[in-house]
Amino acid sequence: MAIAPDIERMFQARFDEYARTLDCVHCGLCIPYCPTHGVTGKEADSPRGRIYLMRGYAEDGKALSPGAEKHLLQCIVCRACETVCPSGISMGEMMESFRGALNRSRRWKGPGHLLARILLTHVLPYRDRIAAITDLLYLYQRSGLRRAVRAVLRLCSKRLSGIEDLQPEVPEPALRRIETDRERPQGYPAEGKARMRVALFLGCIASEWFAPVHRATIRVLQRNGCDVVVPHEQTCCGALHRHGGFLDEAGRLFDRNAEVFERARVDAVVVNAAGCGAALREPPHGSRRGLGAPARDVCELLEEIGIVAPDRPVEKRVAYHQPCHLVHGQRIGPQAVEGLLRQVPGLVLVPLRDSDRCCGAGGIYNLLHPEMAGPILEEKVRAVLESGAQVVATGNPGCAMQVRAGLLGAPGGRDIEVMHPVELLDRAYARASRPL
Repeated sequence: MAIAPDIERMFQARFDEYARTLDCVHCGLCIPYCPTHGVTGKEADSPRGRIYLMRGYAEDGKALSPGAEKHLLQCIVCRACETVCPSGISMGEMMESFRGALNRSRRWKGPGHLLARILLTHVLPYRDRIAAITDLLYLYQRSGLRRAVRAVLRLCSKRLSGIEDLQPEVPEPALRRIETDRERPQGYPAEGKARMRVALFLGCIASEWFAPVHRATIRVLQRNGCDVVVPHEQTCCGALHRHGGFLDEAGRLFDRNAEVFERARVDAVVVNAAGCGAALREPPHGSRRGLGAPARDVCELLEEIGIVAPDRPVEKRVAYHQPCHLVHGQRIGPQAVEGLLRQVPGLVLVPLRDSDRCCGAGGIYNLLHPEMAGPILEEKVRAVLESGAQVVATGNPGCAMQVRAGLLGAPGGRDIEVMHPVELLDRAYARASRPL
């Protein structure tokens, strides 16, 4: 049977997308681990169902129906399916590639797509612009206006109220500004004899909103024999760009970071955000360039080199929530983090049911798909409350904001702290509380 030339051309253009789907053997082992399938129970919201949809799109070259597109865009890209897949399917890479193809095929992409491109291209790669926006957010939080806005939103819009609750408490400007090698060319020297020289990755939003985590990371690394440098010219990791299918922009950001960290001449690039770590460890599809030094999660590195015994008790019951892009993306299991926390005097680790199950954050997934993210978060909050924890430890900013927002609305949840594991280590070092 003859195939129309235009159909054949479209299929050839999408052949790589088609070939990716052929590794799936449709066994269904992934389905119980997919958080979105757990919400809807629909085959089209499972990894296997989405692979069928992507294959159909690649085969016939026709535009997706709105329903099919919705099922594909509702994938949270938590990558739990990759961990259990016997065929080694790279669902994260497949979704990035598909969304990139979808972006290229659309003529009018709508106001949401335009706003996303503006934020991803003209805001996130520039820390000075993020700093200016964060200064405004700090004034909003400290002026008392936030309390009034929260009260109004709770009455008129559950969705906007949920978005408002996601904001972390922004530190004052003096605590947010991490000195880079521009102001501090000598970096942050190790205590005692240096064991290695590392670069700290700042990220985009995390560089301002989670600056206390960066400061704790530097202090803990210093305490454990690491000279720390903070290259000024580093930029966003590109993870959000890749999730949204903006692959060219993600490639440019990766290349810029590679140039910066190559010049830094370090033994490792230390990352304290799981999503950023996964993006830096996995170059964008088609890129042959390395980062210049291995990207390592801070807890992974500390567990490998061995830490100085903490000497200050932290009398807390702690539950560890595993970020998806740490356990499924970087394949760093709970033992790396829990092994460190068990060395803290007085700290009691309590079991967290389904600790490796997604919390619903997914970068900005919780903003774009609150109807899916909400039930996923509710299940995580129930597990935290059942655990009896006083602190939830998690190594990703998005997870921290999501879990904290969920606990705010739960009875008894407001008293539960959400912290990065390295912040707990920082508390446990008696001399580590000094300012940088």
